[in-house]
Amino acid sequence: MFGKVGIAAAVAVSLALTACGGSDDSGGNNNNNNGSDKKAQAASNLNDINPLAYDEVPDGGTMRWPINSYPANFNVNQIDGNESNTNDLMEATLPIVWHFDAGSKPILNTDVVDKAEQTSTSPQTIEYHINPKAVWSDGTAITYKDFAGLWAAHNGANKAYKVASTNGYEQIQSVEKGATDQDVKVVYKTPYPDWKALFSPLLPASLNSSPAAYNTSWVNGPNLSGGPFKVSSLDKTAKTITIVHNDKWWGKKPKLEKIQFIVLDQAAQAKALQSDQIDFVDIASSVATYATVKSTPGVTIHKAGGPNWRHIDIGSSGPLADVKVRQAVQLAIDREGDAKTMLSPLDWPATVLDSHIWMNNQAQYKSTCGEFCKRDVAKAGALLESAGFKKGSDGIYAKAGKPLNLNFVIPNGIKTSADESALQQKALQEAGIKVTIKSVPSDPFFSDYVLVGKFDLTIFSWIGTPFPVSSAQSIYTSTGGQNYAKIGNPEIDALYKQAVSELDPDKAVELTYQIDQKIWEAGHSVPLYQRPDLVATKSNLVNFGSFGFATPVYESIGFKK
Repeated sequence: MFGKVGIAAAVAVSLALTACGGSDDSGGNNNNNNGSDKKAQAASNLNDINPLAYDEVPDGGTMRWPINSYPANFNVNQIDGNESNTNDLMEATLPIVWHFDAGSKPILNTDVVDKAEQTSTSPQTIEYHINPKAVWSDGTAITYKDFAGLWAAHNGANKAYKVASTNGYEQIQSVEKGATDQDVKVVYKTPYPDWKALFSPLLPASLNSSPAAYNTSWVNGPNLSGGPFKVSSLDKTAKTITIVHNDKWWGKKPKLEKIQFIVLDQAAQAKALQSDQIDFVDIASSVATYATVKSTPGVTIHKAGGPNWRHIDIGSSGPLADVKVRQAVQLAIDREGDAKTMLSPLDWPATVLDSHIWMNNQAQYKSTCGEFCKRDVAKAGALLESAGFKKGSDGIYAKAGKPLNLNFVIPNGIKTSADESALQQKALQEAGIKVTIKSVPSDPFFSDYVLVGKFDLTIFSWIGTPFPVSSAQSIYTSTGGQNYAKIGNPEIDALYKQAVSELDPDKAVELTYQIDQKIWEAGHSVPLYQRPDLVATKSNLVNFGSFGFATPVYESIGFKK
């Protein structure tokens, strides 16, 4: 939810996936928004985190942090570990090279790397100098070998590594030792303007040393830390994970004594906050949660507009293998009704999202949906008929005697998912498409269904990054690790190859518009709305709340007296 970068700026999926200087004392930004102005709520350069300078934050306290499911893998770069909640947990324990402020500006974390600069453009060369004090929790120095291991695992050369994304790493020619073990030289074979999206967080070379180590050695928990916190206890039965101060951490001492991550169904989290069992709840677009926390004493609701979006993924098996059927589904989905139903009760603009890449509040945003912008039941029917379907007496289209019946897979206990799937079930029924809602356990929702493409339709939120051009590449290219239904084509792949290597920002943005049009035409997925960054916290919790486009600085989080 809060950690914006999973792997190479891969988008992370709460029930969401994570499509990611000196430390900033206030958690990355001093712009506080009290949520009184709707325009300010959606501004892309503001966040709302109750900021307080590091030196003014009292020491001590335990933060109780709810998560929706127990991690399937603690390696945040591995396909099963690239969930938003897992990123939130692990980024407190790993070396973060870059923080990001509310305007998406990267800030070098000099506690970890005290120099990172481009020293050549032909070929593009980046040189890093690791802070000589930087060590893993076993006392081993953090060196160029950790950079090289990360690249080797994620450059796509060895398919046995089950990576969430190869974005950026596949464009690197070499990662080598410089003058010392703390000097790293990275040479690119093709330009990569989003190079600051890579190598953060760092992971130990031992984790990346072989596919077996990478895929399985952190399944039951991490064995090393390199951040301000370390994992002290894991209880899969009680579904709690506790992190405490990393005694090998060389940077600023964390203000909190510990953070306890508690697995709770999303539907139970608002009541848990109300009864003082947790310290915050991510409201997102849950009307029920918003209503509960709004009337809870001692709770503050924070508001921002971040890089996260709600969408419907479309499968590619059975009748959905035909692009005309997928396009018909797109045209039948009621995006405006969904946005109005989910956002209006949250005192949030009910605006649909017409882009797969840019958010409504970003300057680069442009509607690219063309003929798919507006719901059109008649056109959906015409597409189905051209695909060989005929409408039966029951109003449902069928082909060769088999009705068009799609499974809509959702997680148990997520009322937002239940409400939205029911709304779309009705909308698709009106277009002659039968939908069967299949509710599955929330814990394995991603691992057993979404990640393996076991759905006709499913709905969740993508948690974006400060690098929208490169981060979404793994979602929309035909071989992308986060393209779960594997819907794509050579045109999208070729355009993306150009976009992620284009050093002129304006030209790169223009290429994203072309990409987005092709994504709509391919019937890949349906963006619904920019997911509100609404977070309810205990009012005395500081440097935490709605981060927007920023990332948290865990050392600065605490409780004021």
